[in-house]
Amino acid sequence: MKTGRVFEKIVETLLLMCAVSSVLIVFLLVGYVAWQGFPQVVSWSLHGFGMTWSFDPDNVASSDFGIIRTLFSTIYVGLGAVAIAVLIGLPTAIYIAEFSGPKIRNMIKPSMETLAGMPSVVMGYFGFFYICPLIFSYFGEGGKITNGQGVLAAWMILATMALPFIVSISEDAIRAVPNSYREAAQGLGATRWQTTLHVILPEAKSGIMTAVLLALGSALGETMAVIMVIGPNLNPPITLDPRPISNVLTTLIAQNVGQDSSGTGPLNSALYGVGFILFVLVGILNIAVTMLVRERKQK
Repeated sequence: MKTGRVFEKIVETLLLMCAVSSVLIVFLLVGYVAWQGFPQVVSWSLHGFGMTWSFDPDNVASSDFGIIRTLFSTIYVGLGAVAIAVLIGLPTAIYIAEFSGPKIRNMIKPSMETLAGMPSVVMGYFGFFYICPLIFSYFGEGGKITNGQGVLAAWMILATMALPFIVSISEDAIRAVPNSYREAAQGLGATRWQTTLHVILPEAKSGIMTAVLLALGSALGETMAVIMVIGPNLNPPITLDPRPISNVLTTLIAQNVGQDSSGTGPLNSALYGVGFILFVLVGILNIAVTMLVRERKQK
């Protein structure tokens, strides 16, 4: 009996150590990125975020680390991709939750799970060799694009990658609405579609917004697939035209890694500063998701 209690105490201690270590890893990672990028964050705070990104290893003093253009492109790419994913994914979630039979539901759900597990490099490869040429065949003659790479291609790939978030989480939120709501609405003479539109969706809105925010966070943090389809442009144009090649914060980091061999120069600080900004953006989204989930549980 005593041996069993000692064993349980050891297991409990090990579990506590694992829980504490996971929290410490997050805090250490965020703290290190903030510490390394702090000089550049201070510079941006004092002198503005700048419009031009340029680095000359032979003349570091002339380098400039402006990220306004890339920050705009990051938000534009993320919002556009999620908007496309919502336009496709939300009707799909409504259909499989409220209108489809078990056979169709059991076919769509595994498909979304398979898509969610698709490696991002495979999606980028598909986008580069199939989506980009398709875009070029339609828009290449105007001179706006050279090979189909650009924001439009990034939208299509990221929207495809965001679909599992939208479909799965939205469908779960819709199905979680009690059947009594459906029965009450239909008892008052509402059709199935009217019940879904005016009763079910308003009740499931917090879950749907959670899906949208998670998809946006995933889109903002994606690197490999985006870098293969968006094009290498360190100073992307500030425009709503989705055809020109562009850049996002994650690909900006990937494109500049290794250019500063010392690892302690201004470029290194600027890249860590970009990483810290990404942490802030994704952190805000995570806080919003947590608040929505809490609101949903209270209901």
